[in-house]
Amino acid sequence: MRKLFVVVAIAAAATARAGIANSPIPPLQGQPAAHVFSVSGVVTSGGLGTFFSCTSTAKSNILVSVEVFDDDGTGSCNDASAVSQVVPPGGTVMFATQNSSTAFSSAHLLTPSPIHIGAGSARILATSKSVVCSAFVADAYNAPPTTMARLNIVAKTKQKGE
Repeated sequence: MRKLFVVVAIAAAATARAGIANSPIPPLQGQPAAHVFSVSGVVTSGGLGTFFSCTSTAKSNILVSVEVFDDDGTGSCNDASAVSQVVPPGGTVMFATQNSSTAFSSAHLLTPSPIHIGAGSARILATSKSVVCSAFVADAYNAPPTTMARLNIVAKTKQKGE
């Protein structure tokens, strides 16, 4: 009976580690990465997609990626290493949760199609903290988009009141 309790306790602890704050940070193309920013309100539904734009302020090339989490936060919806992009000094990369046919050309799709995220989250990962990012939800199928809204980005998991 005691062995069963230990197994159940370990299994419960393993499933508790998830989401932007608690899941392990994956390496990007074999290089150690840092959790630089977090975004709440990620949407991929009803023609809306979430877009992440990141510009490098580093003095050499860095890797940047976005890891998307579903509404329940239990696990990543994508392989952050596989979608990571090399960004040169001063360069910008755009990630999107939907395959957009608009002027918003994404550098790489974040999630397989079709996928529905009504109220997810994401963390922006990079091999350097020398990166600035913005995020927004937009109509993924019209150019120019008929809908667009800015999302707040917070440093790691620390949000200050506005």
